[in-house]
Amino acid sequence: MLTAITFALILTSAVVVHELAHYVNARSVGIAVRAFSVGIGPVLARVKWRGTEWRLSLLPLGGYVDLPGMGPKVDEDGTLHHPDEGVAKLPIMAKLWVFVGGVIANYVLGTLLLAAAITLQPAFREITGATVVAQGSVISRVMPDSHAAQLGFHDGDRVLFLNGVADPIPDVLVQQVQQADHLDFVLQRGGAEVNISTPWPLDVAGETPRLGVEIGAILPPVSYLDALGESAAFGIRVVPEIAKGFVAGFGAAITGAPNPEVAGPVGMVSLVSQATRVGLASVLLLAAVINFSLGVFNLLPIPGLDGGRMFLAVIVALRGKPFQPGQEEKFHFAGIMLVMALIVLITFRELSALFT
Repeated sequence: MLTAITFALILTSAVVVHELAHYVNARSVGIAVRAFSVGIGPVLARVKWRGTEWRLSLLPLGGYVDLPGMGPKVDEDGTLHHPDEGVAKLPIMAKLWVFVGGVIANYVLGTLLLAAAITLQPAFREITGATVVAQGSVISRVMPDSHAAQLGFHDGDRVLFLNGVADPIPDVLVQQVQQADHLDFVLQRGGAEVNISTPWPLDVAGETPRLGVEIGAILPPVSYLDALGESAAFGIRVVPEIAKGFVAGFGAAITGAPNPEVAGPVGMVSLVSQATRVGLASVLLLAAVINFSLGVFNLLPIPGLDGGRMFLAVIVALRGKPFQPGQEEKFHFAGIMLVMALIVLITFRELSALFT
């Protein structure tokens, strides 16, 4: 249940922020937006405000914005005409501004979420390419019936000294356990210091000695402002990598080749489940990655996506005349069907792998 709620919150927040940016950008260039919905499917509630019908829909999986001028006008006899309102009448730069709004919003939200994740868990700074230097070690977990349990180690003990080394980082601690012939620990437990000393022969001749603990690194805290700068730079730097991942993943979906670059609905639910079990920082990290991915995905020049709409808008501007009434919509419909088919293929492969 928690996984489902978390998945719905991550997906809905990403899509609603994306669509809300389209709304804001459209209003900034004088477009009166007809409707904005949080959720999809049957409308549960609606209210009129500032010329827009705000809706709450049944399925909490995204949302949408209804902009005028996005499709042809239809006469009573079915004849199609070019739209003469809304987005269709905007100059090219204003039109691109409306379409790119969602991409910018997902980048901004992804940056804010990643910065929050790094602030909660400084180890995530490594994702942005920053150098993370440990300042010490903590005993994260003591294994039952291990040497550590017998010697009196507790979960949460901080290692102040090991064999005379102050604040040993995890690598030093592991090296000492593997090579030293004695272990002299000074631990911080609560507000007190605890000394544990023991000779340290190998358990069995020729085998690496094991103390029986999980070690965590103590990392310096990161301010949200510093994390924000690193996250913003990372969000821009990772665009080509995400785009290549999508292309490779879609190619693999068509050819049947194995490729872990793209997760479908099943893979996303699995990732959310894992992140939820780990903690809030991991959920925020996953939400950030999803927002960055959604932004890059919508930049792809596939009709039906924001990138495809921008691409066709530029072509129309270069041609100096629009496509035939309804022709552009056919391109977008074909693009959406292609994307849906790829998602179905990826989902089928994920389910096949799950059941086998």
